[in-house]
Amino acid sequence: MWERKYEQGRWNGLALNILSTTIDGGKRLHISEIPYADLPTIKVMGSAASSFALEVVMVGAHSLVDANALLANLDKTPKGELEHPWLGELPLVFETYSQKIDTKLGLVTLSLSFVRGGELPALSSIVTSGVVFDASVQSDEVIAVSSTTFATDVDAASVSDMETLRARFTGLVTSLQGVASRLSIPSQTLSQLNQELNSALVAISSIANAPMQFAEQLSKTIKSVAKAVRSEGKNVSVSASSSSRLASEAIDNSRMAQASMLELIDHDVPSAHFNVQLVVAAVLMNKDIAELTQRDGFDVVQSSTQPLFILNDLHRITSEMEARIGDATRVSTLESLELFNALVVLKDGIGAQVGKVTKGSVPTRHKTLPRPVPALTLAYQCHSNAELVVALNPAQHPLFLCDVVAIEVAS
Repeated sequence: MWERKYEQGRWNGLALNILSTTIDGGKRLHISEIPYADLPTIKVMGSAASSFALEVVMVGAHSLVDANALLANLDKTPKGELEHPWLGELPLVFETYSQKIDTKLGLVTLSLSFVRGGELPALSSIVTSGVVFDASVQSDEVIAVSSTTFATDVDAASVSDMETLRARFTGLVTSLQGVASRLSIPSQTLSQLNQELNSALVAISSIANAPMQFAEQLSKTIKSVAKAVRSEGKNVSVSASSSSRLASEAIDNSRMAQASMLELIDHDVPSAHFNVQLVVAAVLMNKDIAELTQRDGFDVVQSSTQPLFILNDLHRITSEMEARIGDATRVSTLESLELFNALVVLKDGIGAQVGKVTKGSVPTRHKTLPRPVPALTLAYQCHSNAELVVALNPAQHPLFLCDVVAIEVAS
């Protein structure tokens, strides 16, 4: 099914949504079975031509037309160049195809086979020249695509559906007001937030007539609240003790704001845009994501938040984002493909931050202590860093470490 992650490529300038790629190669052998001989005579006749099998998907109202146009191009010009997303540019010759048409979903799947001679392809610089992930920019792309589907949903909504949408968005804005009221921010900033929130409340009544304008206003309001939430978290002292860090994390408004957004998710809401907006709001309100994207790695010693709390938040966001990706693949339209692609990019970017935290905080070495030992003494005995030992064991007192104690993390 096309909901598997696809890559975009081109054949002679025609766009391809590639689901999978299979490469076959080897040697050409001449095997002689001699009568009454125990072993055959095998001669290596050189390298066999490399073959490539691609699974390509076409969706939307013109999926069959696009598929037939591609096949016509392949028949007319079998020799061409494939621009592959991670193999680079490949000169190939078209061999065979297999076409599968799903009339219910408007989905056309093509299995294409090509032959290429010469050396096997080497990985190009496409893989290593990635763009730096920016959660705010990618979130804007997700909302821009989702807003289009929201306008379509509103046009097809019944009277009952419209009442449900107004009630859900009213609850969202009310929750945002509660988040803003808990923030310790300057009065001028709070006054601006209240104006944005009031504008969002007023815009709810115009959902039926101007859904795109409402979506833009709500997105603007959420970004303003999220910016205030992240700015409040910058005043936490990095050198605080373990007990004070635990206390600050327990009353972390950023974590509470993120949780309040995700708790509003409704699987029966008439438009999937509501849930997409909530997940994006949680991403924007998570101050750890904003900090991690600016660094190459995660330092458990310098972090003001325990890795367990960070990973729990990121895993919950990732889980909800996977659910939104599943919602996007329930229909096969051009808009759903665009939303699917934008959500996958955002999810992969957050997954990279999860990898940073995991690599910089998961212990790779432990030591069992039968009696309590101070962290400084243990660090001296194990040639480690005392601050690192304390950071890896936040549940234990630094003067009375015992039982199984973490010492090192992956380098």
